[in-house]
Amino acid sequence: MFFTNKTEQLFVWLFFPLALLLPLFLEQNVFYVNKLTTVLIFAIFVMSLDYLVGRCGMITLGHSMFYGLGGYLFFMIAPEYEAVNFWVYTFYICVLAAAIALVVGVIVLRTSGIYMIMITLAIAQMCFYFFSDSIHFGGNDGLFILVKPDTSLFGLAFFDLDDPIHFYYFCLLSLFNCMAFWKLVLASRFGRIMDAVKNNPDRTTALGYNVFLFRLISYVMASALASYAGYLFALQYGYVNPSMMSWQTSGSALVMSILGGMGSIYGAILGTAVYEGLHYIFEHMTEHWLLPMGLMIIAMVMAFKSGIAGFIENLVERRK
Repeated sequence: MFFTNKTEQLFVWLFFPLALLLPLFLEQNVFYVNKLTTVLIFAIFVMSLDYLVGRCGMITLGHSMFYGLGGYLFFMIAPEYEAVNFWVYTFYICVLAAAIALVVGVIVLRTSGIYMIMITLAIAQMCFYFFSDSIHFGGNDGLFILVKPDTSLFGLAFFDLDDPIHFYYFCLLSLFNCMAFWKLVLASRFGRIMDAVKNNPDRTTALGYNVFLFRLISYVMASALASYAGYLFALQYGYVNPSMMSWQTSGSALVMSILGGMGSIYGAILGTAVYEGLHYIFEHMTEHWLLPMGLMIIAMVMAFKSGIAGFIENLVERRK
């Protein structure tokens, strides 16, 4: 069993069955299915950022660069009018994103704290303006992805990515797999060493561990999964544009992570769902939705000191 924590088990047994049933009630309303799919995709991105910030202590405002690169890398390497194999190109995109993250990580991980925030923000903004000003990559208008990949594996195809319901379930499966992956990482010897690196890097170094190397591996893993989330987003809407790389995207993801409960696996999903839910409600209530939404987020952060996940864990502990 991946999830040994009582609260994690409760979340898995409540969230995923509910998520499996939701499309059955929304089959006639594609808008809501697409909206829920977007929440699932962004939750994968927030989960990767939450691992860096909450579990590794590496605060970054440039994580959105890899989110945007996922879509742009697919455009760069895939034939424009040909349905390529999803699994093969997922591998290509994640490997390329990991290679880029390796180079960027060697630079940014020589800093920490406010300096790391500044340098990751600077690199991400450079990338944002490069794609924004590039005619070849569509400038601010971005690029369209005309043909979605084929998910066939050994001659069997279980998902049609052109079908919104199929795409929703595919993203739900991806979210579960990413959640299980992070759980395995955290429970492994590598994860325990990263906990030590975050809590006391000097003592970890004294024990003979290469702190820089462990941080770099973590940065590369999180960046690769962020690019996978961006790749899914580009496939869902059939386009990619520079706004995916903006610092606002990283900032929103950081707020979602804090809201859900930084450092928890499922907190990223909760934070994303609540944030996007509030966004939708207030956006349809008033054109000045930013003010009430900001006040609501401040109130929730003050009320839930350890995020929504921490609040739920306290409730479960009290019941014991």
